[in-house]
Amino acid sequence: MRRPVGLFTSACALALTAGAISLPAFAQATSGGSAETMETVLVTASKLGAQSLQATPLAIQAFTGENLKVKNVVDVGTLMSSIPGAAPGQDNSNSARSYTIRGVGTSTSTNGDSPIGYYLDDVPFNVPNFGIAPPIRFLDIERVEVLRGPQGTLYGQGSAGGTMIFHSRQPDLQKYQVGGEASISSTTGAHEINYDVSGFVSVPIVDDKLALRVSGGVSYNAGYTDVYFGPDEPATVTGHPDQKDANFSHNQDLRAVLLWKPIDKVSMTAQFWQFRPTQEYASYGRSLDPSYMINTGGVRGYSTSNFRLYSLTTDVDFGFASVTNIASYVDGNFGYQYPIGGGGIFSSFFYPTNFSEEIRIHSSGGPLHWLVGGAYQDGEGPQQNTLKTPVVELHPDNNSKATNGAIFGEVSYDLLDGKLVPLAGLRLYTERRAYADSTTEIPVNRDVLTWRFNLSYMPTDTFTVFATAATGFRPGMIQSKLQADAVSDVGVPSNVSLNPETLTNYELGVKWITFDGQLSIAANLYRINMKGLITNIATNIENVNGYANFGNAYSDGVDLELNWHTPIKGLSLGFIGNMNDGQFDTVNPYAQTKLTYIHPGARLVNGIRNNWQVSANYARSISDSLEAFGNFSWNQYGNRLMSSGILVPEYGVANATAGVRYDTWELALVVSNLGDQRGPSSVFSTTSFVGVTPRTVGIRLRKTTE
Repeated sequence: MRRPVGLFTSACALALTAGAISLPAFAQATSGGSAETMETVLVTASKLGAQSLQATPLAIQAFTGENLKVKNVVDVGTLMSSIPGAAPGQDNSNSARSYTIRGVGTSTSTNGDSPIGYYLDDVPFNVPNFGIAPPIRFLDIERVEVLRGPQGTLYGQGSAGGTMIFHSRQPDLQKYQVGGEASISSTTGAHEINYDVSGFVSVPIVDDKLALRVSGGVSYNAGYTDVYFGPDEPATVTGHPDQKDANFSHNQDLRAVLLWKPIDKVSMTAQFWQFRPTQEYASYGRSLDPSYMINTGGVRGYSTSNFRLYSLTTDVDFGFASVTNIASYVDGNFGYQYPIGGGGIFSSFFYPTNFSEEIRIHSSGGPLHWLVGGAYQDGEGPQQNTLKTPVVELHPDNNSKATNGAIFGEVSYDLLDGKLVPLAGLRLYTERRAYADSTTEIPVNRDVLTWRFNLSYMPTDTFTVFATAATGFRPGMIQSKLQADAVSDVGVPSNVSLNPETLTNYELGVKWITFDGQLSIAANLYRINMKGLITNIATNIENVNGYANFGNAYSDGVDLELNWHTPIKGLSLGFIGNMNDGQFDTVNPYAQTKLTYIHPGARLVNGIRNNWQVSANYARSISDSLEAFGNFSWNQYGNRLMSSGILVPEYGVANATAGVRYDTWELALVVSNLGDQRGPSSVFSTTSFVGVTPRTVGIRLRKTTE
């Protein structure tokens, strides 16, 4: 495994955005003054520097860190409720969660590479062959950009369904900054208090040249699920549990970043992240109201993780063009152990490492915009597995090795004074991926070409319409030989290395800010054609499932975003929504025989048909230094067909925040799951459910620098 060494001389001024947004994708209204209008929001998703969000011809949203805190969005999971078409994939614990956008990647959950690309600043968070989201908390986040639809040219193999970019706050080269927050809360059904303490400090070491920023925090979420060791369900759930409030969790994170700017045109950023979420038992239970688990046999269930990310980014501005080089290295461990009845155990622990480097150069100014670059990754994911039951004990340990490289580029040209802009992009990706165990290594070499064509029309600064066709893919997953053989034994051909999933997305989008600047509308109509889908298949070995490529599918959908600064001073309303109809097209006849719910015309499994959110933000000055604020949101999730054939009913969750700000201090009352929703969000089996956290009420105190 290669590790980043030395300094990587390169270029490009990293364009960070200014301005704040109060609702997804648009600017925050000021609480003072007689007129509230949409402010210009800048994003950097195109990798060409800062660009107006309104003029970016993508289905894209942007969220500031302050807005996320007002809405009590604290991690990737809570952010997903504000994204049209986003849905949970799998939620085993707080350290192993996956998500999907527009139904892409629903069939394999966390197995295989992620269907969503996650970037911490410019650094990919990529766990080979296991598609979990980064367990990042939004303590020190400046802005999050969410790109829906495939981003195969600029962001590569990890962005088939979309890309999420987390822009962190950078050190201030001139000012000393310090701040933090603390909160306590109580969850219905839990007998302990939740707490969260975090803070940051930014120190200019050499004025205008060198600065350091350090941030981090710890949190504890009390458990609310009781555990019974025996197999019999408590008749009235009044019997004494063997363990109370068992599913408690901890989270620790640390970030340190050193910014060096020797001259105006050159900057270097060295960064370190560490994430350490852990949880006892799991996120699922036999019942959700009251919440309990049974038949654990006294076996401890738990999950653990410890991720470390190191990166070095160099930006150089040559005037006519800018160059950026990013080198990063991720290592760590994560995994889980679950009781499976009668004293049985299933455990799976991963020890991933991944080195990546990207270098790119892009134009600066002029009607011709271009970007070219190259990327390289070298990673592996050793995995230790144990399946132990009264009749069998298996240890199918294996390793997934992946080395890949890519060259990519995009070019566009401003016609009619920038009103009409055609764009084309290509990415050539080549990979050597291998399954390995103690005796065997089976390599597979693949080349994939992805492309994007886009035409946008912007007759005014407040109206944009675009049409795009783009491709994306997810590398074929690696599974153990035990799994592959077990799937083949039930009549479905399979291998240790499966073929990639590929897709083509056709989309028409429009963005409009009304002439008075108080109402914004964004809508996207899309069709996604998916090929080579991978699915989970039960085998004749108890508790062992495998995977196989089984067929093709398509998905038609529409996204909608509305944001309105109402005539009521300080009040803004928002709406996001998605309707998505996904169906299987052609299906492997062997898989169809085994999985009767998969057939041409059948609904895609694990995806939701619709989701929407309505929200209200209010901010009003009481005096020169005192401001009152509040936020309310209702999130509705459509029904979901699970791979087990069970239909999870639709459900809704309400959240609210209210508080006051005095100078740089803030005190707020925060309520999550206001209605105490207890219905399942997913179902593993008829006796295993996952639901949202019960109603949680807390108080948060924050000190900012602004």
